[in-house]
Amino acid sequence: MKLLSRLFANSQRGSSLIEIVVATGVMALVLTAILSGLTLSLKTNAESEYRSHAVKRAQEGLEVFRRERTLLGWDIFVAGFTSDTYYCLQTLPAPKTAFTTGECGADDSIVISGVDFYRQAWVTINSSDPSNLQMQVNVSVRWPTGNVELSQLFRQWE
Repeated sequence: MKLLSRLFANSQRGSSLIEIVVATGVMALVLTAILSGLTLSLKTNAESEYRSHAVKRAQEGLEVFRRERTLLGWDIFVAGFTSDTYYCLQTLPAPKTAFTTGECGADDSIVISGVDFYRQAWVTINSSDPSNLQMQVNVSVRWPTGNVELSQLFRQWE
């Protein structure tokens, strides 16, 4: 009987070591899952903040086009643009004469929270029907990990 109780006591000591190893492994898995969830949450939050800044800058770009159409009148407004052309909009809220023709380059960034944003507009003028002249403006804002694009169709007011 003494022999049996000694064997049973020895097996108890060994199982506690195994229990510690298993518990440590489970804790490591749980902590890894929590940390990866936190990392993903932080990344998603940062990307959402960048997207919010980009939407604001794109809306600002469209507002400048609306303002210029109102101030200049339709004919002068449309005549100042070339169809199927990029315009770099880094200098907003400047007048249309300050738009740089061509895509934005490395020196044309708007830095927000340490991230470079590039804002440009693609202008297309539909002149197939002169009585119904339309101008499509697509403003895109891009940054290293994403982009946002807003568009508006401009028509002549009566």
